[in-house]
Amino acid sequence: MSIIPNFTGKRWLKISLRTAHLVGFAGVFASILTSSEQDVYWGITIVSGLGLLSLEALSNFVWFVQIRALAMYIKLILLTCVFFFNEYAWHCLVAIIIISGMISHAPSSVRYYSFVHGRKITSLNDTKG
Repeated sequence: MSIIPNFTGKRWLKISLRTAHLVGFAGVFASILTSSEQDVYWGITIVSGLGLLSLEALSNFVWFVQIRALAMYIKLILLTCVFFFNEYAWHCLVAIIIISGMISHAPSSVRYYSFVHGRKITSLNDTKG
């Protein structure tokens, strides 16, 4: 079940959003390290991140119970901590990079593992039986 079906150019849209997200996050990280305000990078990161999140989640509702979504939930919590615990911002951003790298390069058996179903789930058909 999905709201956003597959369409021509979807892969390139995801690649473009991911690239913009990396540029934005690099700028955010640099602004934290240099204690400078770089709101444009926060904007790039948030807009591209919401685009990626929406595209993934609305393309396959199973995403919400997969490890890759759990990683996203944890990264959003860490990002929230950046605002409330500024003295730990650097630590939170490094943790986000580590989680992102590990999940994006993990085998599909890890990324698509459902923490609700206890096994790899790639579509709603996999939830039956």
